[in-house]
Amino acid sequence: MILNIVFMFPGQGSQIPGMLQDVSEYVKKATSVLGTEPRDDAEALASTVWIQTALFIKGIAAAGGLMEQGITPQFVAGHSIGAFPAAVIAGALSFEDALRIVWRRANLMDSSYNRGYGMGVIIGLTRNEVEQAVALSHTQEAPVYLSNMNADQQIAVSGSLAGISLAFEHARALGAAKTMLLKVPIPSHSPLMLSISQELSELISKVPLHEPKIPYLSNHTGRIIRVKEKIAEDLALNVAYPVRWMDMASVCIEAGADCFIEMPPGNTLSRLVKQAHPDTRQITLDEVGLEATQYLIKKWKGQEE
Repeated sequence: MILNIVFMFPGQGSQIPGMLQDVSEYVKKATSVLGTEPRDDAEALASTVWIQTALFIKGIAAAGGLMEQGITPQFVAGHSIGAFPAAVIAGALSFEDALRIVWRRANLMDSSYNRGYGMGVIIGLTRNEVEQAVALSHTQEAPVYLSNMNADQQIAVSGSLAGISLAFEHARALGAAKTMLLKVPIPSHSPLMLSISQELSELISKVPLHEPKIPYLSNHTGRIIRVKEKIAEDLALNVAYPVRWMDMASVCIEAGADCFIEMPPGNTLSRLVKQAHPDTRQITLDEVGLEATQYLIKKWKGQEE
């Protein structure tokens, strides 16, 4: 059996304290690039800067470990900040350049909206119903926007905490099964981030880019990208546009993907893919580990000894 593997890289909200403790080599490498040692303690992970930096490092380290063992993806798909390690593994950006962009991105986001903003998720409503809840809640003083499309009935909203709270009230009145705030202290993937997107576009334009060796899934269109210019565009735009995760997964499967490996930390992306596409295979590296992942891939390929 020939597996078509997707490496998945999670976004902000999946972070956990201590997540960098087993990737000291990559932490050392990142420290030499940034001039400061990345942090992963609970206090630090209240900051967008340290969250995004840690997620980038962890994703690269995990994917690098798999590839060293001969497990190579046919596609890469990152959710929000996860797009940056995906772009590195695709071969479009160097580790060093991508890390500098992530650092700048996170600092811009942190300084622009450091209090009173965030993201939430509404479960059990359609996109039209969430749009209705948002429309009833949005004001200039307390903005809220429809954001990431994670699944048919798992949709994020982004903006002011006051606006999100009101959108939750309207969503529950419309029959939402669940509403909850995410561990994201900024209004990502909304028009509030457009100025940051423009600055990132300028920054990325000054960095050497390479044609990807592995197809990359675009956050803001949900399509497969095979040219460096489009990857650069997605990395700049994804901060201000909804992540179309549901479309990204479907497009991978339409192109032949049948095995999804989620880089640590967490298992959110695996669960979303499994719910929408129950016939696919998932491996959550955080739960299974490298050795068991190798065994499963060999087994599924029919090559176990």
